[in-house]
Amino acid sequence: MRNYIFRRLMLLPITVILLSIFVFGLIRLVPGSVIDARLSAGFPGTANADDRAKLEAHFGLDQPVHIQYVNWIGQVFSGDFGTSWLTKEDILNNFGRRMPVTIELLILTLVIYIPLGIGTGVWSAVRQNRADDYGIRFITILFLAVPNFWLATLVIVVPLVLWGYAPPVPYVQLWEDPGTNIVQMIVPAVIAALAGAAVLGRVARSEMLEVLRQDYVRTAYSKGLADRVVILRHALRNTMIPLITLIGLVFATGIAGAVIVEQIFAIPGMGRYLVQSLLTNDLPVVQVWMLVFGAAFILVNLLVDISYGIFDPRIRFQ
Repeated sequence: MRNYIFRRLMLLPITVILLSIFVFGLIRLVPGSVIDARLSAGFPGTANADDRAKLEAHFGLDQPVHIQYVNWIGQVFSGDFGTSWLTKEDILNNFGRRMPVTIELLILTLVIYIPLGIGTGVWSAVRQNRADDYGIRFITILFLAVPNFWLATLVIVVPLVLWGYAPPVPYVQLWEDPGTNIVQMIVPAVIAALAGAAVLGRVARSEMLEVLRQDYVRTAYSKGLADRVVILRHALRNTMIPLITLIGLVFATGIAGAVIVEQIFAIPGMGRYLVQSLLTNDLPVVQVWMLVFGAAFILVNLLVDISYGIFDPRIRFQ
């Protein structure tokens, strides 16, 4: 197991470096020059050639591209994320205020998404071709088809029109008022979790049906073991590899879902920060945001790789 983890860790720095090169290059492909974006973010209007030359020298844009990349990635690794063009605030401080909000939303989303998806999938497989199986399959298809931004808008508008109820605003931190915070966060977390839970449920159902047809499951039943023991101890464990893979992949969609629900529900997290930065051409924020969450996605997939070895001992010895 140690060698298995070591091999995965060795690939981590290389992957992060490749990610940083991709992010740096992608920002340079934004229509117009970086100076144009800087002017539109902080100094609307036109600027003469001297002003542009001064800005290029100030931001190091008059240097070769590879030197710009080395300077930028060196600053990031030293903890200097730069300054927002729009607010003139330190980006790292802004991340520090907003990151806990998004982490709370993602944790709540996973807490809802994983048990709901696996639970409904297993139940649907065990109750194959019965009324509850058909009902679960219909609901999962429905949530796959409904966009989460439409569902989020509906959740806000319908209670407001019918009962005059609106979610509490402004946002309250968890440590200030846990009750109000949970009320504010639970609905966005459910909306962000539904589509992923639907995908996970359908995959869990398919995998469980395949496992339930295996000889060792029939043997367990023939020994007189209870259904609960056979399903949870013998069958479910052998469906976990594809489900773990899916959980890691859905992390990326969870980030995208956080961007949408934070914007709709006015939650001051990283997703809303990204939208505001994109709308104002605040490219330093966008660049670091992409790097941080790309690295988080890489880390989650590393944990997924390691968990393979936990659930399937054969992988540890390959």
